[in-house]
Amino acid sequence: MAKPTCSPAKASYGCHPSCMPDMDECPNHPDLYLLRDAAADERGAIADYLTCAAETCLEIFLDVAEDEMRHYVETMRLISLFDPVQAEMLEEQDLDFLVMKRPGKPKWPPTKKAQYKQDVEVVSPNKKDLPAIHCLTKAIQDELHAINKYQRYMNEAEDPRVKNHFCELMNDEKEHVAEFTAALFKLTHEPLPEETD
Repeated sequence: MAKPTCSPAKASYGCHPSCMPDMDECPNHPDLYLLRDAAADERGAIADYLTCAAETCLEIFLDVAEDEMRHYVETMRLISLFDPVQAEMLEEQDLDFLVMKRPGKPKWPPTKKAQYKQDVEVVSPNKKDLPAIHCLTKAIQDELHAINKYQRYMNEAEDPRVKNHFCELMNDEKEHVAEFTAALFKLTHEPLPEETD
């Protein structure tokens, strides 16, 4: 069997190139840690604001939840840009709108003042769905944090078998993120329709 060729990025693992996980199978961009952490926080905020909206009937919570939902979509699109495995898992769950197909400059929405009259309407979830929303949100947060941990462990491991093990664990968690997100969006009525420009 021929030895695999190596790109310069694989040299950073500190062992012979033939023992390294494939970077397409084990994406390792350093910004992924930050993006996953941000996505986990956005999901937590969304669940909290939807609960507050249902319990208090205050519109402000739905308005802010809408912003957080948009932030989550933007963050997941950036994650998919740097992580083709996560992108594939999202597509398998029919979450194509969370996948950025090509690199490009993000189109930022208008300023808050200009956006006020263009906001879409967030539908408050059914109160009976709130426990499921919180459980699914916690599950997504836990999975995103686990992916970061396994990516970090993959980078720290010395033995190629251990590196590959953490790569496999990391990729299984990405599938879970996609599955939990698909289930959650059914309850939170996401994705929101695009705002008008």
